[in-house]
Amino acid sequence: MFSCYTGISQQIFDSTHYNQFNNVLYGTFRFDTSLRVKDLSMEEKLEGLSKVWYEAKFNFANFDLVPSLNWDSMYRSFIPKVLATREIREYYGVLKQFNQHLRDGHSRVMEPPAYFFEYNAVVPFRFAWIDNQVVLTEILENKAPYNTAKPGWILEKIDGIPVTEYIQKNISPVLHFSTAQDSIARIYTYELTKGKTGSAVQFEFRTEKNQSLTKSYHRQRWTMNNNPVSFKILDGNIGYLQIDNFASERTVQMFDSLFSQISQTKALIIDLRMNGGGSSNNGHEIIGCLVDKPFLTNISILRSYRPSNRAWNDNPIQLNLERSDWKPYKNKTYTRPVAVLTGPSTYSAAEDFTGAFKGTGRGKIYGEATGGSTGQPLGYNLPGGGIGFVCTKRDVMPNGEEFVGKGIRPDITVRRSIAGIRQGRDEVLEAAIKNLR
Repeated sequence: MFSCYTGISQQIFDSTHYNQFNNVLYGTFRFDTSLRVKDLSMEEKLEGLSKVWYEAKFNFANFDLVPSLNWDSMYRSFIPKVLATREIREYYGVLKQFNQHLRDGHSRVMEPPAYFFEYNAVVPFRFAWIDNQVVLTEILENKAPYNTAKPGWILEKIDGIPVTEYIQKNISPVLHFSTAQDSIARIYTYELTKGKTGSAVQFEFRTEKNQSLTKSYHRQRWTMNNNPVSFKILDGNIGYLQIDNFASERTVQMFDSLFSQISQTKALIIDLRMNGGGSSNNGHEIIGCLVDKPFLTNISILRSYRPSNRAWNDNPIQLNLERSDWKPYKNKTYTRPVAVLTGPSTYSAAEDFTGAFKGTGRGKIYGEATGGSTGQPLGYNLPGGGIGFVCTKRDVMPNGEEFVGKGIRPDITVRRSIAGIRQGRDEVLEAAIKNLR
């Protein structure tokens, strides 16, 4: 047998090139505020629906929490719905309805940012659902005409439509949420007054004197407070620390700058009731100043998908549980009694704080159950400039207890009342103060 050796060697497998080539398929998403199109082609509409479907199918961490959902069947049922849409905002409304079936607060569809900012103006009020009524709890703008309303008023109609009917028509079909308390808090705290920037809206209130008042307002773009931390000293030398987010290191920096004042108090209350989350590590930094030894953080459950296992009729999903502890390192520890306040708007990284704090046994938690949603959302681009997010990570408390889809229960349940709001009282805060004293 004759063979010929040419001297040409075969190429050696290049793992770096292989990874680089494949990673291009899974690039990060773009946030483009300038893109503005009126409608999409049939192919683009199908592409967008398909993206929401397959990004969730391969990346969503919580399908076991919606066991009755047949995601593939739901996808097929929405094909004619997206094709029937006539303009881009209607299209994105249908995508939101599809995504809503995941029942997850960290998985959402967002219309193109240009439309999102235009149609997400608000009236600077906060409401709450108390005793089966929509109650005005806070006025965020201290100027006319907003400051002519009073906390404790009952909102009965919006633009002449009963509130519950207005919500069922305009908000509920496109809402993303994880729990019942999450949906209620999200509706009445954030979504109820949203609309086009500068648009007029009419509220019909019932006052504390049972009088009917109709007031008109204009929606405005609302800028969140740049100071996520505030502190004051209450009677009895009890410190009151309100932390509204863990979004950046600024939260930790502000806490550190206040620590000398905090350390002089006889007890400390940390209010997380309006904390929507951010980075869990920023919360752990603060707990690290409340204890003098390492503490366990929430456990992260991470999935990996191995298609070859699927081909071999083996389990394609592998789980990895990441357990870690946080070691205090700042050489400063607050040793006096501590209480934490939570509610349905305590969310995401704020729930990671709550779970870790609960695990330390450092103090009691007062208020209501948290929103029940945390994890790591993955962002991806959609046709026309929209953005989708899907939750890729599941967290449980340090002892393994589930709270996603449930919420973290307080040690002592306390709810605000209409009478208390009208009197300027905060029953949750009062309960914490009473027990600390």
